[in-house]
Amino acid sequence: MEAMKLDIKKRLFMLMLLGSLLSFLFLGSSLFYGLYGVWDSFNAKKEEATVVVTDYNRDFAKEQTQETMDRSVELKSETVSFEVNAIKEDVKYLSNEVSEILKSPQNYELKKLPNAADGNLPGGIPYVQISPELKSQGITPELEKEIQLVSNIGEQMQSLGLYYVNVFVASKNGYTIYYDTSDEKGYVAILSREEWRDTYDARKRGWYTEGMNSQEPIFSDVYTSITGVKIISCVMPYYDQHGVAGVLGVDCSPKNLFIQEEEGKVHESFIINKKGVILLSTVQKSFFPPNKVLKRMRQRFTGYEKVFVDNEEYFLSYAPIDNTDWCMGTLVSKEEVMKDAVTAQHRMVEQMNIFYTSFARIILLMGGLTIVISLVLFSLILYCSAKIATRVSKPVYALMAGADEIAKGNFQYKIQIHTGDELEQLAENFNKMTDALNHYTQEIAYRAKEKSRVEAELSAATNIQISLLPSPLPPRDEFSLAAAMYTAKEVGGDFYDYYLIDEKYLAVTIGDVSDKGVPAALFMAGVKTVIKNNILSAMKKGVTLEAALYYANNQIIDANKENYFVSVFAGILNIETGEFTYVNCGHNPPALMDEEAISYLPSFKTNAVLGVKADWKNNENKIQLKQNSFLFLYTDGVTGALNENQEFFTKERMEHVLREMGTEAAPEEIIKGMNEAVISHIKGTGENVEQSDDITMLVLNYKGCEDMDSEKEIVIPAKVEELPKIVSFITEISRATDCSERSINQLMLVVEEIFVNIAEYAYKDKEAVAIIKGKLYGKPPEIELKFIDEGVPYNPLEKDDPDIDAALEDREIGGLGIYLVKKKVDNISYERQGKKNILTIRKKMI
Repeated sequence: MEAMKLDIKKRLFMLMLLGSLLSFLFLGSSLFYGLYGVWDSFNAKKEEATVVVTDYNRDFAKEQTQETMDRSVELKSETVSFEVNAIKEDVKYLSNEVSEILKSPQNYELKKLPNAADGNLPGGIPYVQISPELKSQGITPELEKEIQLVSNIGEQMQSLGLYYVNVFVASKNGYTIYYDTSDEKGYVAILSREEWRDTYDARKRGWYTEGMNSQEPIFSDVYTSITGVKIISCVMPYYDQHGVAGVLGVDCSPKNLFIQEEEGKVHESFIINKKGVILLSTVQKSFFPPNKVLKRMRQRFTGYEKVFVDNEEYFLSYAPIDNTDWCMGTLVSKEEVMKDAVTAQHRMVEQMNIFYTSFARIILLMGGLTIVISLVLFSLILYCSAKIATRVSKPVYALMAGADEIAKGNFQYKIQIHTGDELEQLAENFNKMTDALNHYTQEIAYRAKEKSRVEAELSAATNIQISLLPSPLPPRDEFSLAAAMYTAKEVGGDFYDYYLIDEKYLAVTIGDVSDKGVPAALFMAGVKTVIKNNILSAMKKGVTLEAALYYANNQIIDANKENYFVSVFAGILNIETGEFTYVNCGHNPPALMDEEAISYLPSFKTNAVLGVKADWKNNENKIQLKQNSFLFLYTDGVTGALNENQEFFTKERMEHVLREMGTEAAPEEIIKGMNEAVISHIKGTGENVEQSDDITMLVLNYKGCEDMDSEKEIVIPAKVEELPKIVSFITEISRATDCSERSINQLMLVVEEIFVNIAEYAYKDKEAVAIIKGKLYGKPPEIELKFIDEGVPYNPLEKDDPDIDAALEDREIGGLGIYLVKKKVDNISYERQGKKNILTIRKKMI
C-alpha cells in the first residue's frame, strides 16, 4: 500500500479557514466602522434636542394652567353665590314658618320639647333652653303656651339640620329652641351641658343683635361658637301679632359654601368680607393674603398672584362673589400647577427614549445584517470548498453512492475503492456492515409492521375519546366553566361532561372507571351517554336527579359484561337562583371555594358507585351557591398522584394550590395551575417518573345574576312634609353596603330637589301620591332611583341648562335646581308611560 497522502479533512479545513478570514476582513471592518460613526453622532445630538423640547412644553403647560385657574375660581365664586342664596332661602323659610305659628296659634297644637335644664340631652333632637333672666322672673302661662306653640317648628329644624351645623330660634322673651345636628353615640346637646344650661342667653350674642337690626337674612362675621369652633351664622328676625318676636338662623361650616370637587375634596379656598376678615377657609396651613392682594380682593377685583405659604410657593386666584360683598380665593401649590408640565416633560423624554431605542435597534439590525452577509459569504466559501474537494476526491463520491444504495436497502451492493487511505478502510467496513444488516432486515421489518398497527389503533382510540368530550359552551354572564383530562396512557377511563339542559339549567358530570386503557375508555363512552340521556329525559319529565341516576345505574348493569364499575358525580345548577342539586355516586367530594374558605360538598354514606348493584338508590343533596363561588370537581388522579418517593399529592396540597389561585383566577387558570402542581409533584427530581393515573378536572365559577338583589319601593303623599320619610327610605337602601358619606349627602340633595318639584308642581294643588323605587347593586355600589307621579306631563330634561357664565341680570329664572341634579348624578332619564311621569337617576356611591 502506498504511503498515505494529506487526508481530505485537512485539505478542506485549510480551504474553509482561508475563506472565512478573507470574508470578515473585507466586509466586517468597513461596515462596523461606519455604524460606529453614526451612533456617536446621534448620541451627541440626543441630549440637546431633549432639553429644548421639554423646556418649550413646560412653558406652554404653565400658561394653560394659569388660564384654567382663573376660570375655575370664577366658576367657584358663582357656585358659592348660589349656595349663599340657598342658605338665605332656608332661613327665610324658617322665619315664615315660626311667624305663621305665632300669628295663627289656633291652627297648631301645643307641643312640649325636652328642656335643657333636664341635663345631658342627646344630639339630633330639638329642645328648649331658658335664659337665667327668664328663670329668675318665672314663666307665665301665656309664655309657656307660646313656647309650646313655637315647639312645632322642631320637624323643620330637623330637616334643615341635614345641611347645617346648628339650627336655632331665639325669642326676645328669653327662651331658645335649639337643634344640634350631631346624633353620634354619646354626644351631649350643647345647651344641655352643665356649663351652658343655666348661663346661656342668646340675646347677648353678637348675631342676635345683628339679626334684630335686619329685615332680611344676613351673615355674621366669623366668630368662635360656644363649642370653640369658628363659624358664621345666617340670621333674621321672626314676627308675631305685635312685631319682631326674636331672631332665628343657622350656623354654617365650609361644606355649606364650598362645593366638593369630583375627586371628593375641597380645594384650599377661603372667603373674606369687605372688612378683610376671613369668614370661612379650608386652607390647612396658616395663611393670610398679602396686603396688596387683600386690597384688591376687598375692592372685588379678579386676579391671579404668586404667594408664599410657610416658605412654599403657591398660586392664588381670586374673584368676587355675586349678590354679596365677599370675595373668594383659591390656593394651588406650585407642584400642582406644574403637574401637567412635568407630566408632559416626562412623556416627551419617554418619546425621545423610544426614538433612541428604535434608532439603537436600527444600528443593531445593521450590525446583524453585516453578520448575516458575512455568514452568507462564509457559506459560499464552504460551498466552493466542497465543490473543489469533490473534484479532487472522487473516492468520496463513490463512498457516498455506495452509502445511498445501502440506505435504499440494497445490502448486496459492494463498495469498490482503492485509495490506500482511510476511505478504503471505511469501504471495507461498509461491506462487512451490509452483510450483517441483510441478516436482520426481515426481522426488523416484521416488528415495525406490528408496532405500526398497534400505534394506529391507539391513535384512533385517542381521537374517538377526544371527540366524545363536550365542546365549549357559549360565554354566559352568570357562570364560566372549564374542564380538562390528562390521560396516563393513550386512552383513559376518566370522563367529564357539561351541557345546558335549557336556558335555566346547567348539568355537569365527572367520573372514573375502575380500569385503564382501551376497554375502560369504551366502557366510559357508554356510561357517559347513558347518564346524559337519563338526565335530559328526567328533566323533561320532571323527574328528580337521583331518579335519573337510578335508571342509569340499571342500564349500565344490563350492558356491563366485564364487571366494570364507575364512580360518578352529577350536578344540576339553577343558573338564575344559584341552587345546585347533585348526586355523588362514590366519587371524590368536590371542593367548594369562595371568599370565606374551602369546603367539600357533603354526601350520603349510603351512596355507592354505578355498575355494581341493580335497583340501588343514591340520594341527592342541594346547596345554595354564593355569587363568585367555585366548584372544583376532580378524580383521584389528582390527590392520588405518586412521586418517586411513593408520596401522594393529597387533599392538603390540592387545597394549598386552590388558595394560592384564589377566587380571582379564571377556571382555565385554576386547571392549568393544578395540573402543573400535580405534574411537578410526580416528576420531582426524577425526570423519568411517569404519570400513573388519569388526571381529570372540571371547574365551575358561578357569578350570579344581576337581578338577584330586590328592588324596594315607598308610596307616600306628594307633600313636602313627607320628605323625612324619603330620606329614611333612601338611607336604608344606601346603608346596605359600603357607600361613602359624601355620595349619600349628595344623593339627599338630589332627592330633595326632585321630590319638592313633584310636591309643588305636579298636581296643581290636588292631593295625590308619589312612588319612589330604589335599588342598590354592583361593586363598586351604584344606586338607581325611580320617581313616579301621575301629575301633569313634564320632562325636566327638555329645559336647557342655565348659562352660569352670563351676568346675573341676563339669566333666565329657574333651572339651577335640575342643573345641580344633573351634575350630582351619573345618569338621568325621563319617560312618560300612560298617565305617569317616570324620572330615573343613577349614581355611583363611592
